Amino acid sequence: MDENKSEPTALNLDNPNTEINRVAVKPPIFWRNKPKLWFLQLEAQFVNSGISLDATKYNIVVAAVDEKVLDFVVDILSNPPENEKYDTLKKALLNRLTDTKESRLKKLLTDLELGDKRPSDLLRQMKSLAGNSISDEVIKSLWLQRLPQQT
Repeated sequence: MDENKSEPTALNLDNPNTEINRVAVKPPIFWRNKPKLWFLQLEAQFVNSGISLDATKYNIVVAAVDEKVLDFVVDILSNPPENEKYDTLKKALLNRLTDTKESRLKKLLTDLELGDKRPSDLLRQMKSLAGNSISDEVIKSLWLQRLPQQT
């Protein structure tokens, strides 16, 4: 056996000091109207790819979003924190891009219409906008008002 050849070693992924240097992650295009859902999907890719390093997650997000979105967090990009870069960036994007409770309620009360949606899709959208702030009975009443009148 040649002494210059080393035996291959098994990669121990359970060791917290083990780092994989390159993993292909293809983030979805950023969903400006649903940033929370976008982060949920991206974080599933992090888990599937074994990505746990804060700096790696941070850099993937920065590379994935366009300039219009980055404008909302230029303060963080210009002076990122030493620790928890990813969480800081994520929280800022969610806070700055998510509709306020008032605007969601306004949309729920005045802007939503059935249009070409199925009634079940309208109800799902209404429940999503309401969150936990409106009872199911009130949502049902609002939903019934938006359905076509039976003759």
